[in-house]
Amino acid sequence: MTPLRNKMREDLRLRNLAEGTADLYIGHVAAFARHYRRSPDQLGTDDVREWLLLLQERGLSPSTRIVHHAALRFFYEHTLGRPDVMATVPRPRRGKQALGVPLVREEVLALLAVAGPFPRTGALLATLLDTGLRVAELCALQTGDLDARAGLLHVRRGKGAKPRMVGLPEGLLGRLRGYWRAVRPPGPWLFPAHRLLGPGRVDPDQPWADRPLSTDTVRAVLHDVRHRAGITRRVTPHDLRRTYATWLLEAGVELRVVQVLLGHESPDTTTRYAAVRPELIRKTPSPLSLL
Repeated sequence: MTPLRNKMREDLRLRNLAEGTADLYIGHVAAFARHYRRSPDQLGTDDVREWLLLLQERGLSPSTRIVHHAALRFFYEHTLGRPDVMATVPRPRRGKQALGVPLVREEVLALLAVAGPFPRTGALLATLLDTGLRVAELCALQTGDLDARAGLLHVRRGKGAKPRMVGLPEGLLGRLRGYWRAVRPPGPWLFPAHRLLGPGRVDPDQPWADRPLSTDTVRAVLHDVRHRAGITRRVTPHDLRRTYATWLLEAGVELRVVQVLLGHESPDTTTRYAAVRPELIRKTPSPLSLL
């Protein structure tokens, strides 16, 4: 690791940014430097503007380009102490985002049925659906974060390094205990990664690595389960979080409570999760039938 990259990572840690965000920022700055084949401390405003325009021409979404802009701004403002580089570079405007659709009951049942024979996969999906955790929060869970007596799950490092608590339902606790008895991972991670000898080849003698499952692995697992469940539309871990929030709001849980459970700063963010499920739309009576 170069001294410049090492300093940026330290700066990101001091800012309490999540590990995944830090990796993303560092990766974006590295891509910027590779494009020009020069160290980023030798580049300036014109280079940044040209790079962001190139990303737009490549068809990257506004949301993605915003993250590239944020990464470069952090690098020049905090790591190099040169805020002037980004002072006149406009931040890409976020376009209207197509929100994901929460899952309907049949889809959830299909996912859990496919995952059922696989204790770790079933526990993973059930945890996402029953707690609304972000995928990075799920991967960071440790066995000590489960408080069975109080019925609480502690999220030690949520978004922005902010801790919070969510409920630990009896059904989920039972599923996690079943997973633990069947698989016996060593801990401290609730969902440790496999130690691989090669692509798809788990070490039979030492199957568990001393690190948590990666977010990419969780996405890949969900993709596989979704495909085998016969669900044709794309389903992401965040869609399971959206399903959790939507179902709670439909069940009459107060918006403020759901906001706290999700770890949202603003209730406006939580409100965006309050999509009307197709399941409920189908049940809407015909106005003419009411005549």
